[in-house]
Amino acid sequence: MRLTRRGVLQAVASTSVAMTAPTLGNTATSFDWDGADATAMAQAVSDGRVSAQELLEEAIQRLGRVNPQLNLLAQDHIELARASVKTGHQDGPFRGVPFLLKDLGARLAGTVTSSGSVLERDNVAKTDTTLVARFKDAGLNIFGKTNTPEYGLALTTEGRHLGDCLNPWDLTRSTGGSSGGSAAAVAAGVVPMAHASDGGGSIRVPANHCGGFGLKPTRGLTPGALGAAMSVNHVITRSVRDSALMLEAISGYEPGAPFGLGLPTTGFFAATLRSPKPLRIALNLTEPNVPVDDDVRSSVIATAKLLELLGHQVEEATPGIDYENLNAIQNTLVASGTAAWLEFLESSRGALIAEGELEPMTHMVRAAGNAYSGIEVASATAQMHQLGLLMGRFHATYDLVLQPVTSQPAPKLGTITYRDGDSLKMYTERFKQISAYTHLYNMTGQPSMSVPLGQSRDGLPIGIMLSASVGNDALLLAVAAQLERAEPWISRRPSIYSA
Repeated sequence: MRLTRRGVLQAVASTSVAMTAPTLGNTATSFDWDGADATAMAQAVSDGRVSAQELLEEAIQRLGRVNPQLNLLAQDHIELARASVKTGHQDGPFRGVPFLLKDLGARLAGTVTSSGSVLERDNVAKTDTTLVARFKDAGLNIFGKTNTPEYGLALTTEGRHLGDCLNPWDLTRSTGGSSGGSAAAVAAGVVPMAHASDGGGSIRVPANHCGGFGLKPTRGLTPGALGAAMSVNHVITRSVRDSALMLEAISGYEPGAPFGLGLPTTGFFAATLRSPKPLRIALNLTEPNVPVDDDVRSSVIATAKLLELLGHQVEEATPGIDYENLNAIQNTLVASGTAAWLEFLESSRGALIAEGELEPMTHMVRAAGNAYSGIEVASATAQMHQLGLLMGRFHATYDLVLQPVTSQPAPKLGTITYRDGDSLKMYTERFKQISAYTHLYNMTGQPSMSVPLGQSRDGLPIGIMLSASVGNDALLLAVAAQLERAEPWISRRPSIYSA
């Protein structure tokens, strides 16, 4: 049973997020947008200190201030959101809070979801997906969709159809991908949280690069776990409690889905209100074997020391993953899945995909996918699940694994994008020198998160990755909240900010 609205507000009242501050835009309120998270915004709506319409108009103004510089918006649904305000919202935990969907995998009736591709630029949804319906039931007011690379196939949000999304901390840097537009929107103060999905690091890497909190839930805990189900849906947020409350709102088995039945769907928010028991945590800086930036290494070690101060036991340990084989397994599954989807689109429309309808990267991935045999795909699927069993045994000894999110802070734009002549192996080997750590947990189905605790000497955010065993999302959130109380981050601001 999910938290009731009354229960949420009672719990929120007991927490320490400040609610008194300067006025919101030109409205006569005492509400502080920049110091609040989505939970505080919803409480302010409930208290009558601010209206849903005022929150929406503020978000629209903020979007207008920064989007010309950042290019974070993919689809504009502002008038739809204004109409929604007039008809009222569901009385969910985030009643009246403005919200952005990622332009991939989340279909809102009557609007386009382009998946970052010219091929689907006119793809208007007839109905809401289950995920979007749950977002609406939570009370959110959706006013647009965020930039993403074509079909989410890159760990940087750079693409031809929607254009490059720029990092508000440094306009020459990547936001990460594929949820880069959502991460930029949260970092720049446009919204307190935004929809994101993670199929190889696509929540955690953008959160890392843009200084947000990003939890990738357990496989199947939220709607949309299909196919190999490496990709899962959730949000990027300012605060841990927003992530926890949203998980309360959208988690639960989607009838007929191949994953997710029997997972715990409550207790996430309650976990953030208490410190976890002393945990045994494995510090892993050596597997996979990639060079780690000094600032990233220092941030991970500093987090290990903080965790020890908080009463946990941290020791160096590795599970013994063959990352060369792991990368080959993932390439097989991602490429074959992409090829299958594009073949389905061709069949549905009764016409072949023309060269100019896809980016060269996607054509390359599709060609690689078509080259795999059915036996190779079946073998890759079996090996993926063996990785899950291996990590399950590792977690019999260690509650959590502590690692970097990426081996360096946000790279320069163009560093890990597709280059003419790339094979699938060449392309993935280049970006996995930076994004080497996250994709294991997509293949094993484990919950994993990026916590914005570090900062480089150049002032770029550095996230710290902590991962738990399958179904232990609440434990991760409890530790994240404990770290947030010890080292708060909500007041940090990038150079491009919407206030």
